[in-house]
Amino acid sequence: MAKKELLKEFYISDGIRDVNALNKILHDDVILHWDSSEGTLILEKEGIINLGKELSQNYHKSIIEIEHLIAEDDLVTVHYNHKVATIENPKELMHIAKIIVIWEFSGNKLIKGYQISQPA
Repeated sequence: MAKKELLKEFYISDGIRDVNALNKILHDDVILHWDSSEGTLILEKEGIINLGKELSQNYHKSIIEIEHLIAEDDLVTVHYNHKVATIENPKELMHIAKIIVIWEFSGNKLIKGYQISQPA
């Protein structure tokens, strides 16, 4: 599967909240540089997986709406909106963030990410 399609499937299937999907796609040496309204975070594999667990525990449902998906060689850029439904109100989707991330692949695994997000 092409890297672009692999990443598209990962996001659309809510892989960011699935520990098994994260373990499958993340390289053991992955580093994510994330600039957000809270400042800059640098996450390694364990930190990304913990974030996925936190998202899974705190939200009933999570939907990724991809706006742009661009691939060039081992780089794939994804621009998306992240919407969630809380456990207390599972029928109402809230737009929580606008995100753009550039992922670099090593083989079929994500090795480096550069992400910028802002609250919706």
